[in-house]
Amino acid sequence: MVHSAARPEKTRLGRGDGPAARQRLLGEAVRLFAQQGFARTSTRTIAQAAGVNISAISYYFGDKEGLYRSAFYEPFAAHDVADAIAALQAPDVPLHEALQTYFNYILAPFGQGVQMQQCMRLHMREMLEPTGLWQKEIEDRIVPLHRALQALVVRHLGLARPDDGIQRLVFAIMGIPVYLIMAQDLVQALSPNLLHRSDAIAAAVDAFSHYAQTLVEREREMRQQGRSP
Repeated sequence: MVHSAARPEKTRLGRGDGPAARQRLLGEAVRLFAQQGFARTSTRTIAQAAGVNISAISYYFGDKEGLYRSAFYEPFAAHDVADAIAALQAPDVPLHEALQTYFNYILAPFGQGVQMQQCMRLHMREMLEPTGLWQKEIEDRIVPLHRALQALVVRHLGLARPDDGIQRLVFAIMGIPVYLIMAQDLVQALSPNLLHRSDAIAAAVDAFSHYAQTLVEREREMRQQGRSP
């Protein structure tokens, strides 16, 4: 009797309000997991906030862990790290163009509004209260992207391999957009126009690319003068 009563509800959710219900669940999951963390957020609370039957979570996501994984990864699904890495690895790509590709990959998702800000809060919470997804994020996305950016700089400077100076340089480049991504409340307080102007992402990508290129060229000059740190 339980199964026969639940099945029409699942069918209705899947065929009628399905896509909208799933998106509401995902949106509320991102918001609540970001605010409260995985352990303190119940599936019932998420379902109530989304206005759907709790059975919809198992229907669409399998279980709480599946919903959390979807909340953690899915908003970034359109931004494939493999595409960014391929662009950085193109042998003839100019440095500035490659850096624009890199910063656009990093920043473009945050032009999608409030949910992406909540996604970043969720990622930050995952760092503090790890479930294993942050380590997987490091292995699957951050390390390959770091290595591709490192190889780009090594290739541009005509070096045989990276050394400590190159490692520091790459970390400096990767750190340029950190405030815009991870401290938006602070940016909002200090310079809100940076976030609210209509071309905020494009302007940041262009500016950060110039800053990064200047760092690389300065590294070249220091190495030519025998003053590489």
